[in-house]
Amino acid sequence: MSNDIYDKNNLLKLITYGPLLFIPIVVIIIFSQTIQMYNENFLKATKELEKNLYISEKESLETEINDISQIISYRKSVIKNDLELLVKERVYRAYDMATNIYEKYKTTKSQKDIKNIIKTSLGTSIWNDGESFIWIIDYNGVSMLSPKYLKHFEGLSVIHLKDATGREIIKEEINICKTKGEGFLYDTFTKANGAKDKQYEQIVYVKSFGQYDWYFGSGEYIDTATKRTDEKLIDVIENVDTVGDHYIIMMNTDGNALISKSQPDLVGKNLFDIPTLKQAMIELFDTLKTKNSATVTYDIINPKTNKIDKKHTYFTKVPNSEWIIGSGFYISNIEDKVTKKKLDIYDIFLLKSKNILYIAFIVMIISLIISYLISRKLKESFYNYENNIESQKHELQKLNLTLESKVKQRTAELEKIKNDFEILATTDSLTKIHNRYSLMKNFYLEIRRSLRQNTPLCVLMFDIDDFKKVNDNYGHDVGDVVLSTIANLMQQSLRDDIDIAGRYGGEEFIALLPNTKLEDAKVYAERFRKIIDEYIFDIVGNVTVSIGLVQHIENETSDELFKRLDTLVYKSKHNGKNQISF
Repeated sequence: MSNDIYDKNNLLKLITYGPLLFIPIVVIIIFSQTIQMYNENFLKATKELEKNLYISEKESLETEINDISQIISYRKSVIKNDLELLVKERVYRAYDMATNIYEKYKTTKSQKDIKNIIKTSLGTSIWNDGESFIWIIDYNGVSMLSPKYLKHFEGLSVIHLKDATGREIIKEEINICKTKGEGFLYDTFTKANGAKDKQYEQIVYVKSFGQYDWYFGSGEYIDTATKRTDEKLIDVIENVDTVGDHYIIMMNTDGNALISKSQPDLVGKNLFDIPTLKQAMIELFDTLKTKNSATVTYDIINPKTNKIDKKHTYFTKVPNSEWIIGSGFYISNIEDKVTKKKLDIYDIFLLKSKNILYIAFIVMIISLIISYLISRKLKESFYNYENNIESQKHELQKLNLTLESKVKQRTAELEKIKNDFEILATTDSLTKIHNRYSLMKNFYLEIRRSLRQNTPLCVLMFDIDDFKKVNDNYGHDVGDVVLSTIANLMQQSLRDDIDIAGRYGGEEFIALLPNTKLEDAKVYAERFRKIIDEYIFDIVGNVTVSIGLVQHIENETSDELFKRLDTLVYKSKHNGKNQISF
């Protein structure tokens, strides 16, 4: 009997004091493990962050440089098309002027006087420092109007004039005018400002003048136009200045720097002659012998810190040119971003840790109180032991649910932050519609969907007419309001959850119209054009847009589609603006 009482007393002591020691220890162990888990997750997250930032920076840089390269390539590829339009317009203007003169004086002046007036009027039509001009030749091959440096041919027959290839080009021009009335041909000829013993390739357009046995002609030298285009492209790229926060560098295939905003003193120099760049240049050009792009890493002065830093640079060859364009980022800049992000993550980690410790402290106090109450209750009635243990179990479950709820809440907050970052990366900051990166990403997705589901896909591009005048006359803040308003009108006119609107760049916008045939897209395009035309903008008043519209063709590349789009927008501009070309 005494042993039973002894055992019972020991059991009661164990039940009374055991929880006061055991429960706090368990709470400490649980929360220690939780803190350790969060610490491991923090270290893992920072490592992933550094890796992802580097990959993201590299991919973003390559995408932007490749986009710029494709734009340059396209602009150089359409030089001949642009020249054909240019010389044809010149000849047509000359033809119209001569026709007007003839109609005006045909009843009041002699034919000789009319011819002299025509020649005098067109003799002043000179471009490119005398390289390009209007000439008049009759069907017998006699030169009626020549530029100053060929004036000695005037009044003489040039029917047997040959170009550098031995072609009798005057005969070819006469044949075109007699058989077709007008047309293009390519030949080689001397320049007013070029070497007298050298001939240059040019695009020529000739047109018959019906009132006399004359034809008008004009030409453009391809090398002059190419040089002019190159200079404009370099100016444009220099104005772009940076890709994100990275400076652009461009060189030719000999290694001569054409653009270098981060180190302007390099422009005009051969980069192989720069000691700090020589090895990187050798590696770069060795790689470009077999590939179109390459990445090199080298040590150079960081302009932000004025210290030697390791720089990662991506270069690509520009198609249709002898240019190489690239841009890069300094490894220390990535490290700075990682450090900043680590601090942000650490703040979140620290906040969670404090909350966990706070909850642990509360749970500890509550557990001690509960243990004490249980002990007292067990002393009063040992027989209620199981019920009291069950009650304690329910209380602990309630506390665990509270902790789980707080953890879920914090997780949801982090997910929201992640979503906000994704929105910032894909949204144009001014117009709040898709930016160029997001637009191109959706474009490729829609092409794949169109091919997979065998459904049509139309793409609409428009450019705001005379937008530069808006900025010049009213200021960029008013111009920004016009851009935002047009983006809003465009978004409202599209189908929800189907069509995609985005800002391609500057005053250029694009709408992706999935599962839409060209005929239906024309209706939408005309409706949208009319909405803009009739809308009264604050301060500015009326604004119009020039629209290009295409339907994706099977096996057509994105470059080919955007080339068609750009040509159609140009066509709308050229034909008077505020219209649609398709």
